[in-house]
Amino acid sequence: MPANTVSVLALAALALAPLAGSLQVDAAQSAPTTARAAASASLVGKPQCVTFTWLPNEKGSARGGISIPVRLNGRTMSLQLDTGANVTMLYGQFPVKAGWVSKGAEAFRARSFIMAGTTIDRPKIYVNAEIDEDPTLRGTLGLPALLGRVAVIDYPAKRFCLFAEADVPAPFKTADFVRAILRNAKFHVPISSGPFKSDTVVFDTGSSEMPLHVDLAAWKVITGRASTERAPTSLQGTAWGKPFTLTGAPALLPVKLGGTILGKVNVFTNPAAPDSFSDWPVPTDGVLGNAPFWDGIVILDLTANVRFGIIR
Repeated sequence: MPANTVSVLALAALALAPLAGSLQVDAAQSAPTTARAAASASLVGKPQCVTFTWLPNEKGSARGGISIPVRLNGRTMSLQLDTGANVTMLYGQFPVKAGWVSKGAEAFRARSFIMAGTTIDRPKIYVNAEIDEDPTLRGTLGLPALLGRVAVIDYPAKRFCLFAEADVPAPFKTADFVRAILRNAKFHVPISSGPFKSDTVVFDTGSSEMPLHVDLAAWKVITGRASTERAPTSLQGTAWGKPFTLTGAPALLPVKLGGTILGKVNVFTNPAAPDSFSDWPVPTDGVLGNAPFWDGIVILDLTANVRFGIIR
């Protein structure tokens, strides 16, 4: 497995506590706009779409991750959709028992791989035998499996779709798109809040409940706080078996993705690792999770256009 895999996936494997004091809009309480209703309706019955399942985390929160059904080497299984991951991997000894790889091997080429009605040509699948085997969740579906296509996440309808560019339904042309950057299997989007501006924040569905996570210096700028003492929110969990605590506070000014206002979302940092993102293998200022988009539809255009779209 590549040396940088663990550092890339660590944040995506977070098991988070519920977001105390979160300012996010709950999808169940948000009436759909005409644009969102039309876009969602256009996905019904599409062979490129599947229903996803929310994965509860160990702290009892219902939306700890997204589970997608796939068919690998003729077997149907669920993988966690993790756009922050740079590989697709299976957990435990399952790949060995299935006869796909010899014990101790780090990867294999899939004979067949189908997701959301789309056939992926013999992708490389990694094996992490150290993660406990779970028949209900066999592994992680990383961003490389989506490259060259347009991925759609309809959060209120719990629907995931993967289209060829020419097959994207017409209502999605009304989405608010912003330029994104694809670098080292990382999908970077432009985020700003007051004086903070960055085009290297990673959209990471694996950090599901996390609105925005940045290093300490950026956190101080965005929240207007001089220190993490008396911050109103905290998250406790584990990453690769190690406990951590993140400190959170609302942004002082609205957080924007391009020109789209996400609101005064809770912003988190790790006081024990104030410069953790500086250790990433590519320039990264933080990660953006699913939470700001629970009331809408997200479009990841991973074709040559490389852009991020939102319909609310």
